[in-house]
Amino acid sequence: MEGAGRRHHRGRTRPLRLFVLLLLGGVASVGVALFAALANSRETATLHWHPTDADDFLWWNESMPVGRDLDWTLVDPRRRRVHLGLESITLEARAISRETGQPDVATAERIRAGWPRPCLEGVTWFLMRATSPPSSPEIVDEGLSPIDLGNGARLIPTRLIMGGLIVDSIVMATVFAGFGRIPSATRRIRGVFRRRAGRCPTCGYPGLEVRCSECGFRLDEPRGSC
Repeated sequence: MEGAGRRHHRGRTRPLRLFVLLLLGGVASVGVALFAALANSRETATLHWHPTDADDFLWWNESMPVGRDLDWTLVDPRRRRVHLGLESITLEARAISRETGQPDVATAERIRAGWPRPCLEGVTWFLMRATSPPSSPEIVDEGLSPIDLGNGARLIPTRLIMGGLIVDSIVMATVFAGFGRIPSATRRIRGVFRRRAGRCPTCGYPGLEVRCSECGFRLDEPRGSC
C-alpha cells in the first residue's frame, strides 16, 4: 500500500515537475542566447555567401520599416555569418529614386541567437536615399539593444522567436532531467560493484547476507535503503 501511495503521489506531481523543468529550460535557453550574443563577435564568425531567394524577398517586403514606397530589388548574394549560438544575415537591396533617378541603397542585418535553434532575434535597418541635396541615412533598430562590455560593442537581440524557444526549452529540460538522474544512477552502479565485492549494496558493510546486519537492507528488497 505504501509503494502504491508513493507511485500515486509521483503521478500527481509529474505534470508540475515537467512544468518546472520546461520553465527552467526556457530561462536557460534565453540565457544561452544572450551569452552567445555577448561572447561571440560577428566579425570573427564564419562567413558564408548564399543566393537570395523568394523567402528573402518576402521577408524584406513584410518587415522593412523604411522605404516601403520603393520597388526594391535584392542584391545577390546575401552574407551569412555563423558563430556558435549566433547567426547574422545581411541583406542589401536597391531601388531607383523617383526624385533623382539614382539608386537608393538599403541594408538589413538580421541577428539571431540561441542553441540549438535561434530563440532571440533583432534587425537593424539602414536606408540611404539618393536625394538632392544628400540627406542623412535612416537607421532603425528593431528588437536590438546595444551593449559595450569593453571588448567592443554588441547588438543583443531581444525579440523572442517562439518556435525556437519551445525547441530549446525542451532540449534544456531534457538535459536538466538527465542531470537529476545522475545521483540515482551513481547509487545503482555503486551498489552493483558492492554486491560483486560481497558487501551490502546500500551501506557497503562487508558480509553479503539476506539481511545487512548494519543498516537492515534486505537483498530480496532491492529498493530498500538505510
